[in-house]
Amino acid sequence: MKNKVLTGLSIFLGLSILFSVIFFIRSNRPMARAQEESIQVVKEMTDIREIDRFYWFTRKETSFAVLGRNQAGQAKLAIVPQTGGKVRVYDSSKGLTEYEAIQAVKKKYHPHKVIKVSLGLYEDQPTWEVVTKNENKTLNYYLLDFKTGDIGHVIKNI
Repeated sequence: MKNKVLTGLSIFLGLSILFSVIFFIRSNRPMARAQEESIQVVKEMTDIREIDRFYWFTRKETSFAVLGRNQAGQAKLAIVPQTGGKVRVYDSSKGLTEYEAIQAVKKKYHPHKVIKVSLGLYEDQPTWEVVTKNENKTLNYYLLDFKTGDIGHVIKNI
């Protein structure tokens, strides 16, 4: 009797783990597909050859940002609108890094924890989005101009 219970529990646990893994893999497919397609577009339409980082950015519209380097080793940023259209390319050295965007928010607002950082287009400009969590578990969204570092839009305590 004891063996049947242990066997049943083992089967149940094994199936639970299997279904959890399948669910996790399927839930990440859109992100992986968007990343693959964006990188392909960037490599075809720009001089970026080596990819360093990918960001998915959703505000009024969704865009994908790819940080990388061209053959000369220059750091570049390419932003691909989800709806298609013109791929915009910027010199990364003339804008904030992810670290600098986080530090700007930390210096001014002293958040409890940084949750996520994204890069994309907001109001037709390259923009960093830094999402933080307060000690009371509410979220804050900060949008920073990629070129100047100005914090232009803040949504607090969501």
